[in-house]
Amino acid sequence: QAFTASEPDVVAAGGVDAAVYLVFLSSMFAILAFAGIVLLPVLLPIAGTDNALEDSTGRMPPNVTHFEILSLANIEDRSMRLWAFISAVYWVSFVTYFILWRSYKHVSNLRAAARSTSGVKPQEFAMLVRDVPIPPPDQTIKDSVDSYFRALHPDTFYKAMVVTDITKADKIFQEIEGHKRKIAHAEAVYAESKTANRSEGTRPTHKTGFLGLIGKKVDTIEYCNEQIKDFLPKLEDERKSALSEKQQRAAFVFFNSRAAAASASQTLHAQMFDEWTVAEAPEPREVIWANLPRKIYDRHTRQTVVYLIVFVTVAFYMIPITAISAVTTLEKLREKLPFLKVVVDQPFVKTVLQAYLPQIALIVFLAVLPTLLVSLSKSEGIPSQSHVVRAASGKYFYFIVFNVFIGYAIGSSLFSALEKVIKNPPGIFMTLATRLPGNATFFFTFVALRCFVGYGLELSRLVPLIIFHLKRKYQCKTEEEVRAAWVPGNLRYNTRVPNDMLIVTIVLCYSVITPLILPFGVAYFALGWLIAKNQACMAS
Repeated sequence: QAFTASEPDVVAAGGVDAAVYLVFLSSMFAILAFAGIVLLPVLLPIAGTDNALEDSTGRMPPNVTHFEILSLANIEDRSMRLWAFISAVYWVSFVTYFILWRSYKHVSNLRAAARSTSGVKPQEFAMLVRDVPIPPPDQTIKDSVDSYFRALHPDTFYKAMVVTDITKADKIFQEIEGHKRKIAHAEAVYAESKTANRSEGTRPTHKTGFLGLIGKKVDTIEYCNEQIKDFLPKLEDERKSALSEKQQRAAFVFFNSRAAAASASQTLHAQMFDEWTVAEAPEPREVIWANLPRKIYDRHTRQTVVYLIVFVTVAFYMIPITAISAVTTLEKLREKLPFLKVVVDQPFVKTVLQAYLPQIALIVFLAVLPTLLVSLSKSEGIPSQSHVVRAASGKYFYFIVFNVFIGYAIGSSLFSALEKVIKNPPGIFMTLATRLPGNATFFFTFVALRCFVGYGLELSRLVPLIIFHLKRKYQCKTEEEVRAAWVPGNLRYNTRVPNDMLIVTIVLCYSVITPLILPFGVAYFALGWLIAKNQACMAS
Protein backbone atom coordinates (compact mmCIF):
# COMPACT_ATOMS: atom_id res chain seq x y z
CA GLN A 1 0.00 0.00 0.00
CA ALA A 2 2.83 2.41 0.80
CA PHE A 3 4.58 1.66 -2.49
CA THR A 4 1.47 2.31 -4.58
CA ALA A 5 0.25 5.37 -2.62
CA SER A 6 0.16 8.51 -4.75
CA GLU A 7 1.54 11.91 -3.81
CA PRO A 8 -1.96 13.33 -3.05
CA ASP A 9 -2.48 10.35 -0.70
CA VAL A 10 0.73 11.22 1.15
CA VAL A 11 -0.28 14.90 1.38
CA ALA A 12 -3.70 13.92 2.74
CA ALA A 13 -2.19 11.57 5.33
CA GLY A 14 1.03 13.28 6.42
CA GLY A 15 0.84 16.82 5.03
CA VAL A 16 2.98 18.71 2.53
CA ASP A 17 6.08 18.31 4.71
CA ALA A 18 5.92 14.52 4.36
CA ALA A 19 5.51 14.77 0.58
CA VAL A 20 8.47 17.17 0.28
CA TYR A 21 10.58 14.87 2.43
CA LEU A 22 9.79 11.94 0.13
CA VAL A 23 10.82 14.07 -2.86
CA PHE A 24 14.12 14.71 -1.08
CA LEU A 25 14.70 10.98 -0.52
CA SER A 26 13.82 10.05 -4.11
CA SER A 27 16.12 12.83 -5.39
CA MET A 28 19.06 11.54 -3.36
CA PHE A 29 18.34 8.01 -4.61
CA ALA A 30 18.31 9.24 -8.22
CA ILE A 31 21.56 11.21 -7.79
CA LEU A 32 23.46 8.25 -6.35
CA ALA A 33 21.94 5.76 -8.80
CA PHE A 34 22.82 7.79 -11.91
CA ALA A 35 26.27 8.52 -10.51
CA GLY A 36 26.83 4.80 -9.86
CA ILE A 37 25.77 3.79 -13.37
CA VAL A 38 28.89 5.51 -14.72
CA LEU A 39 31.33 5.38 -11.80
CA LEU A 40 31.08 1.69 -10.91
CA PRO A 41 31.81 0.14 -14.35
CA VAL A 42 34.42 2.80 -15.22
CA LEU A 43 36.41 3.54 -12.06
CA LEU A 44 36.52 0.08 -10.46
CA PRO A 45 38.46 -1.59 -13.32
CA ILE A 46 40.77 1.43 -13.60
CA ALA A 47 41.60 1.33 -9.88
CA GLY A 48 41.70 -2.45 -9.53
CA THR A 49 44.22 -2.95 -12.35
CA ASP A 50 46.77 -0.45 -11.00
CA ASN A 51 49.46 -1.40 -8.47
CA ALA A 52 50.22 1.64 -6.29
CA LEU A 53 49.58 -0.35 -3.08
CA GLU A 54 51.88 -3.26 -3.96
CA ASP A 55 55.07 -3.68 -1.96
CA SER A 56 58.56 -4.15 -3.39
CA THR A 57 57.89 -7.84 -4.04
CA GLY A 58 54.87 -7.02 -6.22
CA ARG A 59 52.34 -8.29 -3.70
CA MET A 60 49.60 -6.55 -1.77
CA PRO A 61 50.41 -6.06 1.94
CA PRO A 62 48.17 -8.07 4.28
CA ASN A 63 46.70 -4.92 5.91
CA VAL A 64 45.37 -3.60 2.57
CA THR A 65 41.64 -4.22 2.18
CA HIS A 66 39.72 -4.93 -1.01
CA PHE A 67 38.05 -1.55 -0.66
CA GLU A 68 41.43 0.18 -0.88
CA ILE A 69 42.45 -1.87 -3.91
CA LEU A 70 39.31 -0.70 -5.74
CA SER A 71 39.77 2.95 -4.74
CA LEU A 72 41.78 6.01 -5.63
CA ALA A 73 44.44 4.86 -3.16
CA ASN A 74 45.58 2.21 -5.67
CA ILE A 75 46.34 4.76 -8.42
CA GLU A 76 50.02 5.63 -8.85
CA ASP A 77 51.24 9.21 -8.58
CA ARG A 78 51.01 11.27 -11.79
CA SER A 79 49.21 8.42 -13.55
CA MET A 80 47.06 9.21 -16.58
CA ARG A 81 44.31 7.18 -14.89
CA LEU A 82 43.73 10.11 -12.54
CA TRP A 83 41.91 11.87 -15.39
CA ALA A 84 39.14 9.31 -15.12
CA PHE A 85 38.60 10.20 -11.44
CA ILE A 86 38.70 13.95 -12.19
CA SER A 87 36.10 13.46 -14.93
CA ALA A 88 33.98 11.46 -12.49
CA VAL A 89 33.88 14.46 -10.15
CA TYR A 90 32.33 16.56 -12.94
CA TRP A 91 29.82 13.80 -13.76
CA VAL A 92 28.68 13.51 -10.12
CA SER A 93 28.40 17.31 -9.88
CA PHE A 94 26.33 17.56 -13.08
CA VAL A 95 23.95 14.80 -11.98
CA THR A 96 23.54 16.41 -8.54
CA TYR A 97 22.80 19.89 -9.86
CA PHE A 98 20.40 18.68 -12.56
CA ILE A 99 18.32 16.43 -10.30
CA LEU A 100 18.20 19.05 -7.53
CA TRP A 101 16.96 21.61 -10.06
CA ARG A 102 14.19 19.24 -11.21
CA SER A 103 13.28 18.44 -7.60
CA TYR A 104 13.13 22.12 -6.65
CA LYS A 105 10.66 22.80 -9.47
CA HIS A 106 8.55 19.83 -8.35
CA VAL A 107 8.51 20.96 -4.71
CA SER A 108 7.65 24.52 -5.75
CA ASN A 109 4.66 23.28 -7.75
CA LEU A 110 3.65 20.98 -4.90
CA ARG A 111 3.66 23.87 -2.41
CA ALA A 112 1.73 26.13 -4.80
CA ALA A 113 -0.90 23.43 -5.30
CA ALA A 114 -1.27 22.99 -1.54
CA ARG A 115 -1.66 26.74 -1.00
CA SER A 116 -4.28 27.08 -3.73
CA THR A 117 -6.70 24.44 -2.45
CA SER A 118 -10.29 25.39 -1.69
CA GLY A 119 -10.01 24.39 1.98
CA VAL A 120 -9.88 27.39 4.33
CA LYS A 121 -6.88 27.47 6.66
CA PRO A 122 -6.83 30.37 9.13
CA GLN A 123 -3.06 30.88 8.95
CA GLU A 124 -3.29 31.64 5.22
CA PHE A 125 -5.40 34.75 5.94
CA ALA A 126 -3.27 36.01 8.82
CA MET A 127 0.15 37.36 9.69
CA LEU A 128 2.02 37.44 12.96
CA VAL A 129 2.91 40.87 14.35
CA ARG A 130 5.56 41.22 17.07
CA ASP A 131 7.30 44.12 18.78
CA VAL A 132 4.12 46.21 19.01
CA PRO A 133 5.02 49.66 20.43
CA ILE A 134 3.68 50.66 23.83
CA PRO A 135 0.32 52.36 23.15
CA PRO A 136 -0.78 55.76 24.53
CA PRO A 137 -2.40 55.73 28.00
CA ASP A 138 -5.88 56.08 26.55
CA GLN A 139 -5.52 53.03 24.26
CA THR A 140 -5.15 49.30 24.77
CA ILE A 141 -2.73 47.27 22.70
CA LYS A 142 -5.66 45.89 20.69
CA ASP A 143 -6.91 49.39 19.91
CA SER A 144 -3.41 50.38 18.78
CA VAL A 145 -3.05 47.34 16.50
CA ASP A 146 -6.54 47.81 15.00
CA SER A 147 -6.05 51.49 14.21
CA TYR A 148 -2.52 51.01 12.84
CA PHE A 149 -3.32 48.24 10.36
CA ARG A 150 -6.72 49.60 9.40
CA ALA A 151 -4.94 52.78 8.32
CA LEU A 152 -2.27 50.90 6.35
CA HIS A 153 -4.60 48.30 4.78
CA PRO A 154 -8.03 49.94 4.66
CA ASP A 155 -9.45 47.68 1.94
CA THR A 156 -8.12 44.31 3.09
CA PHE A 157 -7.85 44.52 6.90
CA TYR A 158 -10.40 42.29 8.65
CA LYS A 159 -9.59 42.07 12.37
CA ALA A 160 -6.76 41.69 14.89
CA MET A 161 -6.39 39.27 17.79
CA VAL A 162 -3.95 40.35 20.49
CA VAL A 163 -1.90 37.71 22.28
CA THR A 164 -2.72 37.54 25.99
CA ASP A 165 -1.02 35.95 28.96
CA ILE A 166 -3.25 32.95 29.63
CA THR A 167 -0.79 31.02 31.81
CA LYS A 168 -3.17 30.81 34.76
CA ALA A 169 -6.21 30.16 32.56
CA ASP A 170 -4.37 27.39 30.72
CA LYS A 171 -3.33 25.79 34.00
CA ILE A 172 -6.97 25.76 35.15
CA PHE A 173 -8.06 24.39 31.76
CA GLN A 174 -5.52 21.56 31.96
CA GLU A 175 -6.78 20.72 35.45
CA ILE A 176 -10.32 20.45 34.12
CA GLU A 177 -9.23 18.27 31.19
CA GLY A 178 -7.25 16.04 33.55
CA HIS A 179 -10.30 15.54 35.78
CA LYS A 180 -12.42 14.70 32.72
CA ARG A 181 -9.91 12.01 31.71
CA LYS A 182 -9.93 10.64 35.26
CA ILE A 183 -13.72 10.46 35.21
CA ALA A 184 -13.72 8.55 31.89
CA HIS A 185 -11.07 6.16 33.22
CA ALA A 186 -12.88 5.65 36.52
CA GLU A 187 -16.22 5.00 34.81
CA ALA A 188 -14.59 2.35 32.61
CA VAL A 189 -13.07 0.68 35.68
CA TYR A 190 -16.43 0.86 37.45
CA ALA A 191 -18.18 -0.76 34.47
CA GLU A 192 -15.63 -3.60 34.40
CA SER A 193 -16.20 -4.26 38.11
CA LYS A 194 -19.87 -5.03 37.53
CA THR A 195 -20.31 -8.78 37.16
CA ALA A 196 -23.22 -11.21 37.26
CA ASN A 197 -22.63 -11.89 40.93
CA ARG A 198 -21.98 -8.21 41.86
CA SER A 199 -24.24 -6.05 39.73
CA GLU A 200 -23.57 -2.97 41.88
CA GLY A 201 -19.82 -3.12 41.19
CA THR A 202 -17.04 -1.29 43.06
CA ARG A 203 -16.72 2.46 42.67
CA PRO A 204 -13.09 3.58 42.14
CA THR A 205 -11.46 5.58 44.93
CA HIS A 206 -8.18 7.41 45.41
CA LYS A 207 -6.34 9.51 47.98
CA THR A 208 -6.10 13.27 47.44
CA GLY A 209 -2.54 13.70 48.71
CA PHE A 210 0.88 13.40 47.08
CA LEU A 211 0.80 11.00 44.08
CA GLY A 212 -2.38 9.45 45.49
CA LEU A 213 -0.40 7.82 48.29
CA ILE A 214 -1.49 9.96 51.25
CA GLY A 215 -4.47 12.09 52.23
CA LYS A 216 -8.20 11.63 52.43
CA LYS A 217 -9.73 8.72 50.52
CA VAL A 218 -12.53 9.86 48.18
CA ASP A 219 -14.82 8.53 45.46
CA THR A 220 -12.97 9.34 42.22
CA ILE A 221 -16.01 10.09 40.03
CA GLU A 222 -17.76 12.32 42.59
CA TYR A 223 -14.56 14.10 43.57
CA CYS A 224 -13.58 14.91 39.97
CA ASN A 225 -17.09 16.19 39.14
CA GLU A 226 -16.96 18.50 42.15
CA GLN A 227 -13.52 19.76 41.14
CA ILE A 228 -14.73 20.54 37.60
CA LYS A 229 -17.71 22.52 39.00
CA ASP A 230 -15.32 24.52 41.18
CA PHE A 231 -12.83 25.21 38.36
CA LEU A 232 -15.29 26.32 35.62
CA PRO A 233 -16.16 29.73 37.19
CA LYS A 234 -12.49 30.33 37.94
CA LEU A 235 -11.61 29.57 34.30
CA GLU A 236 -14.21 32.04 33.00
CA ASP A 237 -13.02 34.79 35.35
CA GLU A 238 -9.40 34.23 34.41
CA ARG A 239 -10.23 34.37 30.70
CA LYS A 240 -11.99 37.70 31.09
CA SER A 241 -9.11 39.04 33.15
CA ALA A 242 -6.56 37.95 30.57
CA LEU A 243 -8.46 39.57 27.67
CA SER A 244 -8.76 42.92 29.41
CA GLU A 245 -5.69 43.19 31.64
CA LYS A 246 -3.01 40.85 30.28
CA GLN A 247 -2.64 41.90 26.66
CA GLN A 248 0.88 41.41 25.31
CA ARG A 249 2.85 43.17 22.59
CA ALA A 250 2.11 40.65 19.84
CA ALA A 251 -0.95 39.98 17.70
CA PHE A 252 -2.39 38.06 14.77
CA VAL A 253 -3.76 40.35 12.05
CA PHE A 254 -6.35 38.85 9.68
CA PHE A 255 -7.11 39.94 6.11
CA ASN A 256 -9.98 39.22 3.75
CA SER A 257 -7.86 37.34 1.17
CA ARG A 258 -4.84 35.06 0.99
CA ALA A 259 -3.03 37.41 -1.38
CA ALA A 260 -3.41 40.36 0.96
CA ALA A 261 -2.09 38.37 3.93
CA ALA A 262 0.88 37.05 1.94
CA SER A 263 1.74 40.52 0.65
CA ALA A 264 1.42 42.17 4.08
CA SER A 265 3.59 39.53 5.78
CA GLN A 266 6.47 40.43 3.43
CA THR A 267 6.18 44.19 3.80
CA LEU A 268 7.97 46.58 6.16
CA HIS A 269 5.45 48.34 8.38
CA ALA A 270 7.71 50.79 10.25
CA GLN A 271 10.86 52.82 9.72
CA MET A 272 12.46 51.39 12.88
CA PHE A 273 13.53 47.76 12.60
CA ASP A 274 12.51 47.00 16.19
CA GLU A 275 8.84 47.96 15.80
CA TRP A 276 5.93 46.22 14.06
CA THR A 277 7.96 43.26 12.82
CA VAL A 278 5.79 40.88 10.80
CA ALA A 279 5.96 37.30 9.54
CA GLU A 280 3.69 34.64 8.10
CA ALA A 281 1.32 33.23 10.70
CA PRO A 282 2.01 29.63 11.76
CA GLU A 283 -0.70 27.01 12.16
CA PRO A 284 -2.65 27.45 15.42
CA ARG A 285 -1.42 24.10 16.77
CA GLU A 286 2.18 25.07 15.97
CA VAL A 287 2.30 28.35 17.89
CA ILE A 288 4.70 28.63 20.84
CA TRP A 289 2.71 31.23 22.78
CA ALA A 290 5.36 31.95 25.38
CA ASN A 291 7.78 33.14 22.68
CA LEU A 292 5.46 35.57 20.88
CA PRO A 293 5.83 38.61 23.18
CA ARG A 294 9.63 38.43 23.35
CA LYS A 295 11.25 41.65 22.14
CA ILE A 296 13.57 41.71 19.16
CA TYR A 297 16.63 42.56 21.28
CA ASP A 298 15.80 39.68 23.60
CA ARG A 299 15.47 37.32 20.63
CA HIS A 300 18.79 38.38 19.11
CA THR A 301 20.55 38.05 22.46
CA ARG A 302 19.10 34.62 23.03
CA GLN A 303 20.04 33.56 19.51
CA THR A 304 23.65 34.67 20.02
CA VAL A 305 23.88 32.82 23.34
CA VAL A 306 22.38 29.66 21.81
CA TYR A 307 24.82 29.75 18.87
CA LEU A 308 27.68 30.14 21.34
CA ILE A 309 26.42 27.14 23.33
CA VAL A 310 26.09 25.08 20.14
CA PHE A 311 29.62 26.04 19.08
CA VAL A 312 30.98 25.01 22.49
CA THR A 313 28.96 21.78 22.29
CA VAL A 314 30.43 20.96 18.88
CA ALA A 315 33.95 21.70 20.09
CA PHE A 316 33.40 19.74 23.32
CA TYR A 317 32.01 16.69 21.56
CA MET A 318 34.95 16.69 19.15
CA ILE A 319 37.28 15.40 21.88
CA PRO A 320 35.31 12.26 22.87
CA ILE A 321 34.32 11.52 19.26
CA THR A 322 37.98 11.60 18.22
CA ALA A 323 38.86 9.44 21.22
CA ILE A 324 36.16 6.93 20.26
CA SER A 325 37.48 6.70 16.70
CA ALA A 326 40.98 5.97 18.02
CA VAL A 327 40.17 3.72 20.99
CA THR A 328 37.20 1.59 19.91
CA THR A 329 39.19 -0.59 17.56
CA LEU A 330 39.86 -4.20 18.40
CA GLU A 331 43.64 -3.76 18.60
CA LYS A 332 43.37 -0.79 20.95
CA LEU A 333 40.92 -2.61 23.22
CA ARG A 334 43.25 -5.60 23.49
CA GLU A 335 46.14 -3.27 24.24
CA LYS A 336 44.42 -1.03 26.81
CA LEU A 337 42.18 -3.71 28.42
CA PRO A 338 44.18 -6.97 28.51
CA PHE A 339 41.53 -8.78 30.56
CA LEU A 340 39.21 -8.67 27.51
CA LYS A 341 41.55 -10.78 25.37
CA VAL A 342 39.73 -14.00 26.29
CA VAL A 343 36.45 -12.57 24.97
CA VAL A 344 37.58 -10.57 21.95
CA ASP A 345 39.78 -13.38 20.62
CA GLN A 346 36.75 -15.59 20.02
CA PRO A 347 36.26 -15.74 16.19
CA PHE A 348 32.59 -14.72 16.20
CA VAL A 349 33.02 -11.97 18.81
CA LYS A 350 36.12 -10.73 17.03
CA THR A 351 34.28 -10.45 13.70
CA VAL A 352 31.32 -8.56 15.20
CA LEU A 353 33.46 -6.18 17.25
CA GLN A 354 35.82 -5.50 14.37
CA ALA A 355 32.93 -4.58 12.08
CA TYR A 356 30.50 -2.70 14.33
CA LEU A 357 32.03 -1.65 17.68
CA PRO A 358 33.09 1.92 16.71
CA GLN A 359 29.83 2.54 14.85
CA ILE A 360 27.59 1.37 17.72
CA ALA A 361 29.57 3.44 20.23
CA LEU A 362 29.20 6.50 18.03
CA ILE A 363 25.44 6.08 17.49
CA VAL A 364 24.75 5.61 21.22
CA PHE A 365 26.96 8.57 22.07
CA LEU A 366 24.93 10.87 19.79
CA ALA A 367 21.49 9.71 20.93
CA VAL A 368 21.09 12.35 23.64
CA LEU A 369 21.93 15.35 21.45
CA PRO A 370 18.67 16.06 19.49
CA THR A 371 16.62 16.76 22.63
CA LEU A 372 19.20 19.31 23.77
CA LEU A 373 19.21 21.09 20.41
CA VAL A 374 15.39 21.29 20.29
CA SER A 375 15.36 22.88 23.75
CA LEU A 376 18.05 25.37 22.75
CA SER A 377 16.23 26.29 19.53
CA LYS A 378 12.96 26.84 21.41
CA SER A 379 14.72 29.16 23.86
CA GLU A 380 15.76 31.47 20.98
CA GLY A 381 12.25 32.91 20.89
CA ILE A 382 11.14 31.13 17.69
CA PRO A 383 7.35 31.49 17.25
CA SER A 384 6.37 28.02 15.95
CA GLN A 385 7.19 24.35 16.46
CA SER A 386 8.01 23.85 12.76
CA HIS A 387 10.62 26.63 12.88
CA VAL A 388 12.07 25.06 16.03
CA VAL A 389 12.39 21.72 14.22
CA ARG A 390 14.06 23.42 11.25
CA ALA A 391 16.49 25.32 13.49
CA ALA A 392 17.34 22.18 15.47
CA SER A 393 17.84 20.25 12.20
CA GLY A 394 20.41 22.79 10.99
CA LYS A 395 22.33 22.68 14.27
CA TYR A 396 22.27 18.89 14.35
CA PHE A 397 23.44 18.63 10.74
CA TYR A 398 26.44 20.90 11.31
CA PHE A 399 27.23 18.96 14.45
CA ILE A 400 27.20 15.48 12.94
CA VAL A 401 29.03 16.55 9.78
CA PHE A 402 31.78 18.25 11.78
CA ASN A 403 32.11 15.55 14.43
CA VAL A 404 31.07 12.29 12.79
CA PHE A 405 32.34 12.83 9.25
CA ILE A 406 35.20 15.32 9.49
CA GLY A 407 36.10 14.41 13.07
CA TYR A 408 36.36 10.68 12.50
CA ALA A 409 38.01 10.92 9.08
CA ILE A 410 40.69 13.38 10.18
CA GLY A 411 41.01 12.04 13.74
CA SER A 412 41.62 8.42 12.78
CA SER A 413 44.02 9.45 10.00
CA LEU A 414 46.12 11.66 12.29
CA PHE A 415 46.14 9.15 15.16
CA SER A 416 47.43 6.42 12.88
CA ALA A 417 50.29 8.64 11.64
CA LEU A 418 50.79 10.91 14.65
CA GLU A 419 54.57 10.42 14.84
CA LYS A 420 55.00 11.27 11.16
CA VAL A 421 52.89 14.44 11.52
CA ILE A 422 54.88 15.61 14.56
CA LYS A 423 58.17 15.18 12.74
CA ASN A 424 56.93 16.82 9.53
CA PRO A 425 53.95 19.20 10.21
CA PRO A 426 53.78 20.57 6.61
CA GLY A 427 53.24 17.00 5.43
CA ILE A 428 49.87 16.74 7.19
CA PHE A 429 47.94 17.32 3.95
CA MET A 430 49.83 14.58 2.12
CA THR A 431 49.23 12.28 5.09
CA LEU A 432 45.49 12.97 5.02
CA ALA A 433 45.33 12.53 1.25
CA THR A 434 46.99 9.11 1.42
CA ARG A 435 45.11 7.82 4.45
CA LEU A 436 41.54 9.09 3.89
CA PRO A 437 40.65 6.29 1.43
CA GLY A 438 41.46 3.80 4.18
CA ASN A 439 38.68 5.28 6.34
CA ALA A 440 36.10 4.24 3.77
CA THR A 441 35.66 0.90 5.59
CA PHE A 442 34.25 2.69 8.64
CA PHE A 443 31.79 4.68 6.54
CA PHE A 444 30.79 1.58 4.55
CA THR A 445 29.70 -0.16 7.75
CA PHE A 446 28.25 3.06 9.17
CA VAL A 447 25.92 3.52 6.17
CA ALA A 448 25.06 -0.20 6.13
CA LEU A 449 24.25 -0.17 9.86
CA ARG A 450 21.99 2.86 9.46
CA CYS A 451 20.29 1.27 6.47
CA PHE A 452 19.59 -2.29 7.53
CA VAL A 453 19.49 -2.06 11.33
CA GLY A 454 18.11 1.46 11.79
CA TYR A 455 15.36 1.17 9.19
CA GLY A 456 14.54 -2.35 10.32
CA LEU A 457 13.94 -1.19 13.90
CA GLU A 458 11.87 1.76 12.68
CA LEU A 459 9.69 -0.41 10.46
CA SER A 460 9.12 -3.04 13.14
CA ARG A 461 8.32 -0.42 15.83
CA LEU A 462 9.21 -3.10 18.36
CA VAL A 463 9.65 -0.79 21.35
CA PRO A 464 6.39 1.15 20.73
CA LEU A 465 4.63 -2.20 20.27
CA ILE A 466 5.81 -3.46 23.68
CA ILE A 467 4.95 -0.15 25.38
CA PHE A 468 1.51 -0.14 23.74
CA HIS A 469 0.62 -3.63 24.99
CA LEU A 470 1.83 -2.81 28.50
CA LYS A 471 -0.28 0.37 28.54
CA ARG A 472 -3.29 -1.44 27.09
CA LYS A 473 -3.13 -4.16 29.71
CA TYR A 474 -2.45 -2.08 32.81
CA GLN A 475 -3.43 1.52 32.03
CA CYS A 476 -5.85 1.99 29.12
CA LYS A 477 -9.51 1.58 30.03
CA THR A 478 -11.23 3.78 27.41
CA GLU A 479 -11.11 3.91 23.62
CA GLU A 480 -9.54 7.39 23.78
CA GLU A 481 -6.71 6.08 25.99
CA VAL A 482 -6.09 3.19 23.57
CA ARG A 483 -5.89 5.58 20.59
CA ALA A 484 -3.53 7.87 22.50
CA ALA A 485 -1.27 4.93 23.39
CA TRP A 486 -1.06 3.77 19.75
CA VAL A 487 -0.56 7.17 18.10
CA PRO A 488 2.42 6.77 15.72
CA GLY A 489 3.82 10.27 16.28
CA ASN A 490 5.51 12.51 13.73
CA LEU A 491 8.44 11.69 11.46
CA ARG A 492 10.98 13.43 13.74
CA TYR A 493 12.38 15.68 11.02
CA ASN A 494 14.84 17.27 13.46
CA THR A 495 16.93 14.06 13.45
CA ARG A 496 15.79 12.28 10.30
CA VAL A 497 16.72 15.00 7.79
CA PRO A 498 20.20 15.74 9.27
CA ASN A 499 21.03 12.03 9.38
CA ASP A 500 19.99 11.65 5.76
CA MET A 501 22.10 14.68 4.85
CA LEU A 502 25.05 13.09 6.66
CA ILE A 503 24.68 9.94 4.54
CA VAL A 504 24.48 12.12 1.39
CA THR A 505 27.65 13.98 2.43
CA ILE A 506 29.55 10.77 3.16
CA VAL A 507 28.49 8.96 -0.01
CA LEU A 508 29.06 11.94 -2.33
CA CYS A 509 32.48 12.69 -0.84
CA TYR A 510 33.60 9.07 -1.12
CA SER A 511 31.78 8.31 -4.40
CA VAL A 512 34.83 9.11 -6.51
CA ILE A 513 37.49 8.07 -3.97
CA THR A 514 35.83 4.68 -3.31
CA PRO A 515 32.94 4.07 -5.76
CA LEU A 516 31.86 0.88 -3.97
CA ILE A 517 30.10 3.03 -1.37
CA LEU A 518 27.47 4.08 -3.95
CA PRO A 519 25.38 0.85 -3.80
CA PHE A 520 25.12 1.25 -0.02
CA GLY A 521 23.89 4.83 -0.45
CA VAL A 522 21.38 3.77 -3.10
CA ALA A 523 20.05 1.02 -0.82
CA TYR A 524 19.81 3.47 2.11
CA PHE A 525 17.66 6.00 0.24
CA ALA A 526 15.56 3.41 -1.60
CA LEU A 527 14.67 1.68 1.67
CA GLY A 528 14.31 5.03 3.43
CA TRP A 529 11.85 6.29 0.80
CA LEU A 530 9.63 3.22 1.16
CA ILE A 531 9.70 3.19 4.98
CA ALA A 532 9.15 6.95 5.31
CA LYS A 533 6.20 6.69 2.92
CA ASN A 534 4.77 3.86 4.98
CA GLN A 535 5.18 5.84 8.22
CA ALA A 536 3.65 8.98 6.66
CA CYS A 537 0.60 7.05 5.42
CA MET A 538 0.28 5.28 8.79
CA ALA A 539 0.15 8.67 10.55
CA SER A 540 -3.40 9.13 9.28
